[in-house]
Amino acid sequence: MLFSAACMLPILAVTAVILAETAGAGREQVLDAQAAAAEVAASVLATALTDNQKVLQELAGIDKVRKMDATSSRDVLDQFSRAHPNLYGLFLLNKDSGIVASTGLDPGQFRGNRQFTDAVDRSLKLGEPGVSNALTAPDARVIALTMPVRAKDQAEGEPIGVVGSLLSVERLGAAVLPVVRGDTLIAVVADGQIIAAQGTDPAIDALLSAPGPALATAKPGNYPYVDENGKERFAVYAPVPGSSWGVLVTHPSPAAYAPNREMISRSIIAVIAAALVTLALSALASELMVRPLRQLRGRAEALAAGDFGAWDPVQGGSQEVAGIDEAIGAVAARLGDQSRELEIALDEGATQAEQLRDLNRRTVRMQEDERRRIAGEIHDAVSPLITGALYQARALRLGDNEDASRAAIRRESTLDSVGDLLARAMEELHRVVFALRPPDLDDIGVVAAIERYMAEIQRSGLNTRLENDGAQPNLSPEVRLAIYRIVQEALHNALRHAAADEAVVRIETIDDTLRVTIRDNGAGFNPEIASRPTALGLLSMRERAAAIGATLEITSRPGDGTTVMIERRIDPEALPPDLTPLDALPELVNGVTKRIPA
Repeated sequence: MLFSAACMLPILAVTAVILAETAGAGREQVLDAQAAAAEVAASVLATALTDNQKVLQELAGIDKVRKMDATSSRDVLDQFSRAHPNLYGLFLLNKDSGIVASTGLDPGQFRGNRQFTDAVDRSLKLGEPGVSNALTAPDARVIALTMPVRAKDQAEGEPIGVVGSLLSVERLGAAVLPVVRGDTLIAVVADGQIIAAQGTDPAIDALLSAPGPALATAKPGNYPYVDENGKERFAVYAPVPGSSWGVLVTHPSPAAYAPNREMISRSIIAVIAAALVTLALSALASELMVRPLRQLRGRAEALAAGDFGAWDPVQGGSQEVAGIDEAIGAVAARLGDQSRELEIALDEGATQAEQLRDLNRRTVRMQEDERRRIAGEIHDAVSPLITGALYQARALRLGDNEDASRAAIRRESTLDSVGDLLARAMEELHRVVFALRPPDLDDIGVVAAIERYMAEIQRSGLNTRLENDGAQPNLSPEVRLAIYRIVQEALHNALRHAAADEAVVRIETIDDTLRVTIRDNGAGFNPEIASRPTALGLLSMRERAAAIGATLEITSRPGDGTTVMIERRIDPEALPPDLTPLDALPELVNGVTKRIPA
């Protein structure tokens, strides 16, 4: 709990700093928002005044107005009044401030008002545009704008009169005051007087009459004050360019703003409650953290003792404890799987060893059977022919005492018989030798050897057809022999075991890959059953394909025939080693060079 309390201290300090910074940031944000609102309102107000002054400037440049004729001037003022309905009235004064012509609201009722006369005097005496404060009439509240009128040929100099307009304060305020909403108040002030305002705040009057520099002469800034309810507020002042007016925007202080006060109170209460709850939970957490650690220690001891059995997950604890528990469980599961896999591998190894021994016995037995078959073929087919030739030769020798003519005829007949017997013996020997290793493999290639074997096996009742794309792949002797033996074994199986009557061997080269496909229309079989290690024929084909780096695929189904496909990448055949020139051979000791004919 002490540790938790010590950890809470920085959090509390940071919270206090955040609250203080938030209050300061809130105050700056309020002031920035007020300043922006005041600048926007002052800009809008200045634009409105400037637009009306442009109208007066245009009116002052008309010749009929410059003549100071009442009739012609009144016509011009009527036209401008109809074109600008937002004006309450237009008027033209001579240089003695006398009214020459007017339209709309009568300006004569304001001649005794100092604000009106100051605006007129500013235009007559200084030659500058004039703006008055709010002027109150029985049926309206207006502002007077004045513009000097000069002779046509005088761009500067003493004015000859003044043209002016009366603007509605209500309309002017409607264009400026909607800039802000809510608790923010806005007022247009001039010379300590409120011209237009949104809402009522008696404290604004006190602010305007407070001792010190007048707001009209002050620079833009903010002024804190206390309103009639005793709450602190901020007022931001922005002067209106081109006039003595200003815009005053006020807003409650962030500290006095009711929602902010409630938020700060709730934040403090929440922080205190969180600290108390944290201290209460720390005592419980310490106990809950120790309990799963005890369980982990027990499981680690069981794992060290060789117990790889599964167990229930640790209840409770942190995420790290759960991760350690999962890691120990994964290690136990992996050790258990490896132990079972090792036992299975040992059993499979023993089974495979037994199968290999059985295959070895069968291979040896088949080799012996093959040797007996070859010996039997030589004994049964070749030996009688040679023996017959031998007897014929002996008989020819024993008949030397016969008549010469009969002896010659008998000798010719005997020699023909001996030659026939020897030729047949050669054919039988050639057949036996071809069965052991076809010489065509080394002479004219694997395609011709396969074609010759297919011609021989076709005599046994299997109709075979060779399809070749014409390419002669460049293969090493080991590859040629392996492919030939696989084709031989596949055709032999199709004839002996599948009872097929037709088989097709297709040899094709695709890019740099040799593909050999053997298809038959035999009975077919289940490859999963026939691919057992005890199926010696299929096993021998697979081993031959693996020995040359080829892939062997056997596709079959009972009743649908069998397809055997071999694929192997064609590698450039190794070139024979360079022979040393004869002249470069070293001499023998006796200085004689022995030449061996090719």
